[in-house]
Amino acid sequence: MYAPKMPMKGAVSGSPRGQASGHASDPSMKTNSMPNEISNNKTSTSNLRTGEVRLMTRYQRGLRIVRAWRRLQAMLHTAWLRVQGAHIGRHVYFGKSSQIYGHAGINIADGVNLGHRVRLETHLTEHGQAQLTIGSGTCIGNDFHAGAALRVLIGRNCMLASACTVLDHDHDFSDPFNPHQAREGVVAAATVIEDSVFLGERVIVLKGVRIGNGSVIGANSVVCSDIPPLTMAAGIPARPLRRWSESTGKWERIAAPNSADASGRSGVGH
Repeated sequence: MYAPKMPMKGAVSGSPRGQASGHASDPSMKTNSMPNEISNNKTSTSNLRTGEVRLMTRYQRGLRIVRAWRRLQAMLHTAWLRVQGAHIGRHVYFGKSSQIYGHAGINIADGVNLGHRVRLETHLTEHGQAQLTIGSGTCIGNDFHAGAALRVLIGRNCMLASACTVLDHDHDFSDPFNPHQAREGVVAAATVIEDSVFLGERVIVLKGVRIGNGSVIGANSVVCSDIPPLTMAAGIPARPLRRWSESTGKWERIAAPNSADASGRSGVGH
């Protein structure tokens, strides 16, 4: 009997099988058949340096109807806070289970994003209502706590990771035998975080501290004293480790003081 000839592997014929084989064997056809999504993704990430990745923002995740519902919830929440006396800007997002105390002293600018379970509180003292201000474009993570007995200022375009704490007061322990004084009395000094500051997770900023523009504070640090602008600091207590160099465009290590020189200056012999 006559047996029909099967198309050779990789040959292009009029049959669907032949077309599929021809496409698979032609490298140029592979390139042309690349999905648009992949090529667009490569184009959008071509300007990233080696080892870098770009994160999706909150508003790019999830279904459109879910994002619309969250925006509606945020609008209703901010409207209720305004009724109670807080000063809330436009496009402010609060996460779930937020706690706000002392509404008259709360000042939140446009475009601020606050995570879940944040606690913001301002106290009424003999000097009047304390003030807590958060600048525009600032993003704050979950479990954040800010307490003001005088004034707490967080600047614009800052990023605060989860579980950070910012305070402007301590309890008054001047009399250790009077627990009521420690409970009701506080010692306050204004705390200022300037623009474009980054705080890592679980950073604590204590009273009277000023953190300069563009500074970075490492995770789990306790900031007890001022941090200059464009400085990277970490530790308990936090101390400057690197400083941004305008000439090199890099973070330059801050030289540690020579221990031998320091002991000589202090008059300690060997």
